[in-house]
Formats: sequence, C-alpha cells, structure tokens
Amino acid sequence: MYSLLNMVHLICALLLIASLQGTVGARLPQSQNDKEQMPKNIEEKIKPLQKYYHTTDTEWFGKSVLLSHLHQLNSKACTCQSLLLDRMLNVTETIFQDMRGKAENEETKTSLTDVMTEVKMLRHKYREEQKVWRELQDIHSIEVKNGTIQKGALNSFLMLYDLAEKNQERQSPGQESF
Repeated sequence: MYSLLNMVHLICALLLIASLQGTVGARLPQSQNDKEQMPKNIEEKIKPLQKYYHTTDTEWFGKSVLLSHLHQLNSKACTCQSLLLDRMLNVTETIFQDMRGKAENEETKTSLTDVMTEVKMLRHKYREEQKVWRELQDIHSIEVKNGTIQKGALNSFLMLYDLAEKNQERQSPGQESF
C-alpha cells in the first residue's frame, strides 16, 4: 500500500518537474544560452524585490549578512572530504574521552589517552577545516526571520549568486549544472 502511494507521489513529482520546464520562472537551463540567461533573469527578479523592500538606499550599501563569511571560500586546502574527516576526528576524540571516563582500569585509560593524543596531533593538521566549520556554525546561527537580516541577504544575493556560479564552474568544468 505504502510503496504504491510512494510510487504515485514520485510520478506526480516527475510530472510536476516536467510541466515546470515549460514555464519561464522555473525552467531548468537546457543550453549554454539558457545558462547565460540565468544570471540576467535572477537580476531582473532581484531588482524589484530590492526596491519593494527598500534595500537600494545608501544605508544598505556594504551591509551583508553572508558575504563576510566568503573569505573562507578562498581556501584551496579545505575540501568537503577534509572537512568531513576533521569532524569525524572531532567526534572520535569526544567518544574516546567518554570511554576514558568510563574505563575501569588504568591500562585502558592510558591506552585511550595515548590514542587521543594521536587524534589531537592529527586534528592539528586540519586547522583550515576547523575555521570553515566555525564559519558554517556562524552561518547556521543567522536569524533568518529578522527583517534587517532578510533585507541584507536580499541586497547581497546577486554577488553571492555570482560567486556561487563561478565556484561551481571551477569545480566541475564540462559538467552540466542546473
């Protein structure tokens, strides 16, 4: 019963996607020309929003919610894999600390301490990833329902969009992107 219902939902979702391909606002890029038009279309949609929310005034110039975090994107040493490895090492260190606290004999405690020392030494090599993790935590804590923050995000969106597009093109040359 549930699998049939899931199949119906999936088919409806696919039909919805196919039907949206024909509308201007939700059409996924099909050609290089479409991809070149995307930034222009985004700009055409953002400008009226900026006017409506009054973010084109000089008081909003230079105020950004997210762009202050972009300096982390310049790091070539930090990859998704290395960020995940750092986080896994961090969790492992926490697990070993808990195990050491619960250990009943000194030999086990000493072994766990030695292993934790090795983990700390290895994590020291992941300083860049730790900076990126802190930036991600800061971004996650942004008050997204705050009107001032919303206006700042709207005002800086075009720059963010442009940077994200360029970054994606550098990451995957020759691959189709949506």
